[in-house]
Amino acid sequence: MFATLDDPQAFLVHDVHFHRAVAAASGNPVLQALVEMVSSLVYEQRRRSVERAHDLKESAEMHRRIYQAIRDHDPERARAEMSRHLEMAREAQAAEELPQAVSPSRVVEAESGS
Repeated sequence: MFATLDDPQAFLVHDVHFHRAVAAASGNPVLQALVEMVSSLVYEQRRRSVERAHDLKESAEMHRRIYQAIRDHDPERARAEMSRHLEMAREAQAAEELPQAVSPSRVVEAESGS
């Protein structure tokens, strides 16, 4: 994953594989099917915006922490790391989808009526 930091499209493929591998490792077929479906949808959406991503290294670091927690058999830490990662990914994706001339801070100002 770190080897693709300069190639957002390749990074996105590794991102999808990582999430599918975590779901498969859970042993939960419902979670695995859900992640498979959602990751396909997210991939199609993100492949159009990932070139504007500014957080690939941070995302890779988060994947590393998730993996380490799983490897260490620490489900609470893995859950907390994954929750942080998914929240950061949601925010990053929203920022990627903004028109390039609009900064996220201006959107927040507009939404709050400032």
